[in-house]
Amino acid sequence: MEKKIRSFIAIPLTSPLQQAAASIQELLKPELPSVRWSRQESMHLTLHFFGDIGDDDLEKAAAVMVSIESLFAPFPLALCGLGAFPGPNRARVFWLGVQSEHLVGLYSALCKKLSAAGFPCEQRPFQPHLTIGRSRGTPQKAGHILSQLATTVAGEMTVDRLVLFESELLPTGARHRPRQTIFFRAD
Repeated sequence: MEKKIRSFIAIPLTSPLQQAAASIQELLKPELPSVRWSRQESMHLTLHFFGDIGDDDLEKAAAVMVSIESLFAPFPLALCGLGAFPGPNRARVFWLGVQSEHLVGLYSALCKKLSAAGFPCEQRPFQPHLTIGRSRGTPQKAGHILSQLATTVAGEMTVDRLVLFESELLPTGARHRPRQTIFFRAD
């Protein structure tokens, strides 16, 4: 039986942005003690989550990534704004907003190519965000703190690559290992 590998395609964050996001988490922790916060070293922007797939599908996913690397040049991205899904007073997922005029185009191109390769794509509208924490158990009433920090700016970076990650679930949290990296190189 073929081993299945939990995997996803993501944009890795720069170290300064990871540190900025961790600083925002520190501001939230006293107000939201029952939230499990994302580990700084694991922060990334997921574009497509595959779940458990075999080696053949990992190779197909890597080929899709290679097929789009020449379509995009490096582009700017900013992390700003703080919010929660499904809403501030029933918060289960806490996030930083993502602003980039090129990200939706990248996401659309990736989904189109993945779909053509036989991978199902998300049906919900794309809402770019960086997950920084998840509620343990009941949803959180977090409107008070989220409104105070709604205009928070974490910083900017240049997106110059995509990474296909393997994700291993451990008692201490998920550990992500890069399987394939492509660098954008459009002129």
